[in-house]
Amino acid sequence: MMRLFLLKNRKWLFPMLAVMLASVAYFGYTSWKIVNTWKTSEGVKSDCLIVLGAAVWNGKPSPAMRERLDVAIELYQNGMAPRIIVSGGVGRGEYSEAEVMRDYLAKQGVPQEDVLIEDRSTSTWENLTFSQDVMKNHGLKSSIIVTHGFHTYRALMMARDIGIKASAEPVMLTPLNVVYYTLRECLALAEYTLKGRWFAGGRYEISFLNREQAATR
Repeated sequence: MMRLFLLKNRKWLFPMLAVMLASVAYFGYTSWKIVNTWKTSEGVKSDCLIVLGAAVWNGKPSPAMRERLDVAIELYQNGMAPRIIVSGGVGRGEYSEAEVMRDYLAKQGVPQEDVLIEDRSTSTWENLTFSQDVMKNHGLKSSIIVTHGFHTYRALMMARDIGIKASAEPVMLTPLNVVYYTLRECLALAEYTLKGRWFAGGRYEISFLNREQAATR
């Protein structure tokens, strides 16, 4: 039965195998790049921190947002950067991510004059593009991107494409979630590579994972 099926469909066999092998190769290589960047990235003393947004729960930071902000506070207190850009627009609620992050930082003792708000973005690409505008307006030349480890590779890739001088400080992720988020990032990277870098000349609006950090929220 199987032999008959293969004989009848042999013209599709090799293309299917090629697609399967290419998919395995892509996910394997990309997963390695994501994890390797996550494990080896470290923030370099810079002019500012860029904290990428995450979900807001009833006007309060979600656990993912708090994790990013706590890392940013530690970097700020250790003198790694004198300013903090909080980046994130309005999601499902009435509060922008940036406003909620600013309020959290204030409660933790960060002076408001050291916190800069970017509250228009709805994707990682917009986070970084609009944060670059904030940097230019305040004469900031270099940055440390604060986001979760699985997201670091794509964030740094986009920063480089946009023209931001950036290092990254990855935020740790629960081990149980590593596989899921790594595979999710592989899909997001594929879309960015095709739609953003090749077809759009670097101008990118994410659709497959709009507000792609939602899974961490």
